[in-house]
Order: sequence, then structure tokens, then C-alpha cells
Amino acid sequence: MSNPNSGRIPDHMYPFYRVFDEKGQQYCDCSHEKYAIKTVELHAEHQNETFTYRRIDAPKPLPPYIVDVTAEYEGELPGQIGLPNANKLHEGEKERLPFEPVLEELPESNLQSF
Repeated sequence: MSNPNSGRIPDHMYPFYRVFDEKGQQYCDCSHEKYAIKTVELHAEHQNETFTYRRIDAPKPLPPYIVDVTAEYEGELPGQIGLPNANKLHEGEKERLPFEPVLEELPESNLQSF
């Protein structure tokens, strides 16, 4: 039976301190900062090496809820259907929105000409 938590550090082990050698590779882990500092000092004194250390905190948990960011279509104004079809524009036709009236010809004007 496989353990689903294998390879995971238990929460009670955090924070801990990771010591790195001159090349940036992990040298060791320490339970307390004072042990990490002592390891760095010992290598500087006896072997003239520059070791560093860093605090490792527990990973942040995911929030208890997940927000769905998909688009909603309810409550939109009429005519919000996006851009017109590109194929019809190349053929010279105008694609009308569903609420636009389709006129075969312009209505006759009542204005008098001079």
C-alpha cells in the first residue's frame, strides 16, 4: 500500500533551516537557526568555504473555496454577441444584429426640394 504523504515533510517539522555550499547545492538541514549558523561558521573557519543558509517555511495551504471565473450570459443587453462574421464582411454583405430591421430600400423623404 502506497503512502499518499510519502516525500512530504510533516507540518510539525517547520520551520527548518537549509544550509547550502559554495556552489548553491544543499549541504544539510538544521532544526534550529543556531545550528545552521554554527555549520556556516565552522566551514568558514576550518575550510575557508562560504556556506549560506535559508529558512524553509511550511507551504501555504490553498484557500478553502475556489472562485469560478467563467463568463455568465444571463443579464446581458441585447446585441452583445461579439464581432460580426469575418467571412460575410469579405463578401460585401453586412451582418445585422438580431434586433436591427432589414430594409430593402430607403424610405421616401417628405422634404421639399428647392
